[in-house]
Amino acid sequence: MFEAQHLLRKYWNHDSFRNPQEAIIQSVLDKKDTFALLPTGGGKSICFQIPALLSEGVCLVISPLIALIEDQVNNLKQRGIKATSLAGSLSTEQISNVIDNCQFGNYKFLYLSPERLKQDWILERITNLPINLIAIDEAHCVSQWGHDFRPSYLEIGKLKDFFPEIPFIALTASANERVKIDIINSLKLDNPNVFKKSFKRKEIAYGVYISDNSEFLLHKILTKQPETAVVYVRNRRMTVEISNILQNLGIKADFFHGGLNSKEKKQKLEKWLNEDIQVMVSTNAFGMGIDKGNVKNVIHLQLPENIESYYQEAGRAGRNGEKSFATILISQSNLEKYKTQFHDSIINKEFLLLVYKKFVNYNQIAYGEGFEKIIDFNLKTFCEKFNLPVNKTYQAFQFLDRQGIFTLSQNFSYKTYIQFIVSNDEILDYMNSNPFEEKLFIHIIHNYRGTNEIETNIDLRQIARKINLPENKIIEIINSWQNKGLCTFSNLDNDTTIVLNEIREDEITINRAVKYLQQQNKIKLEQFEVMLNYVENKDVCKSRLILEYFDETTSEDCKTCSVCTAKRKEKQVAFSKENFKTKIIEILTESEVDSHQIQNQINLPSHLLIEILNELIDEEKITYNNIKYKLK
Repeated sequence: MFEAQHLLRKYWNHDSFRNPQEAIIQSVLDKKDTFALLPTGGGKSICFQIPALLSEGVCLVISPLIALIEDQVNNLKQRGIKATSLAGSLSTEQISNVIDNCQFGNYKFLYLSPERLKQDWILERITNLPINLIAIDEAHCVSQWGHDFRPSYLEIGKLKDFFPEIPFIALTASANERVKIDIINSLKLDNPNVFKKSFKRKEIAYGVYISDNSEFLLHKILTKQPETAVVYVRNRRMTVEISNILQNLGIKADFFHGGLNSKEKKQKLEKWLNEDIQVMVSTNAFGMGIDKGNVKNVIHLQLPENIESYYQEAGRAGRNGEKSFATILISQSNLEKYKTQFHDSIINKEFLLLVYKKFVNYNQIAYGEGFEKIIDFNLKTFCEKFNLPVNKTYQAFQFLDRQGIFTLSQNFSYKTYIQFIVSNDEILDYMNSNPFEEKLFIHIIHNYRGTNEIETNIDLRQIARKINLPENKIIEIINSWQNKGLCTFSNLDNDTTIVLNEIREDEITINRAVKYLQQQNKIKLEQFEVMLNYVENKDVCKSRLILEYFDETTSEDCKTCSVCTAKRKEKQVAFSKENFKTKIIEILTESEVDSHQIQNQINLPSHLLIEILNELIDEEKITYNNIKYKLK
């Protein structure tokens, strides 16, 4: 393993491997099929990147997310390693050029999504490459029991027919025993070496606090532990709001979300890594490639999607082995809202077919046509035209994307943004001279926070209804503000690009996907209920709940989570109560006394004293005659 350690130092600046990286690398170098189940932060990528660098040829890496592919390719390039991908909307000529570069340009890594393997000519070109290793990242997507199953991942298994002598390595951070077996069978792994690292994180104290004052608790945590932290929220607007609240409370915070450009993301990340700021408030866009050892707190202000996602995000804390905290702060009302939203978002066959047919008709796709057609699309406009619920329709499009029927170039995000770029005084001076426009300005700043700090998404139709002004007039006014240098304004017609991967066949298309729909709905419901139980359960150790989900049974409580801490405090209170009861009985042995006399002798707060006296009465150890207490 001398050469492997040399590459580790040369490209990754590490002196030694983490357990069990070295054993996994040796398994791959021995040409054995390998299954690696490593929790987040376990260093999965190195397990295939180093053996690929030690072998002649190209490593084929299959990954489900374009963003993840781009992140890994960029990381390799920054280390001076030649890597490329077939991600994005590439033309046939561009794809051919990428594969030619792998054939003749000494590239070591070719990344692609599994959908590419459905195109026969691409598969044929790949089978002629000098492949030295096939790595399947996020391998749980192969399993019908996995939390993000994608039928296109089933295409990977046929690569075994073309590369019977080439080792396969499947990597995931989230798979229980049933999912693991399904992955091995689906990928046709040949008697693989299986490596599994425990999901136990002794250094992390898991906590859940259901409170209507989450912001107060957040401030308390970050003040008590003023080290590096990540706060996860549900949407972009909240990243700005919570960041502003923390700044106003004297905490150095910034926000991060997928709508920032690459330069902004890089600047914010560097500030956080260099500890110029303490807290990054982010959507789950903040995570890929983030490996900072001394994160003290990871705090969620929303209900995570499932245990897998939560474990991954919480696991960004304490990677240096020091004690750290993973906390969920949520109100009961928000918890109820998430329950309603979840059940409202579940889709059935009828709704899926409705959305699909509306979409193809809306875009004038004739029956039997549409293959590889690229469509610019606005979800909100589409939903309003056909009176469809936005969230549920979004779920339908996501499902069609996972089934490989569509490819969404990005997540939907409504593209009407405004940002005021001059001081409030300058804006108010202008509005004083233009009172007709002031009503619009006041409505925007009162209903959309952060408009002077970030390009903020606004809903023109809703604004038009609220202030009783035509939408085209609102656009005209805001455009005039932009021309005068008061703001920036972006009002694009489309918010995503959709590529059709199949011809239109209506019921035939949907029926092929529906066989997975009920199974996926069942899995989503199970995962949601497990996540709810994690949040609401006040009896079982939080660490044990996570371990049991991943098929690790233990009879030991962690002693540090919110449940264990509460139980310990209850025992302490119970022990203290018994001591106080003994003292009260000793006092009453000498004489009858009133509560004030007892309080003077044992120095207890009034409410606690009355509580203990009432318990003694219920236990029939003492009596009370409305004036004094005495032994029974």
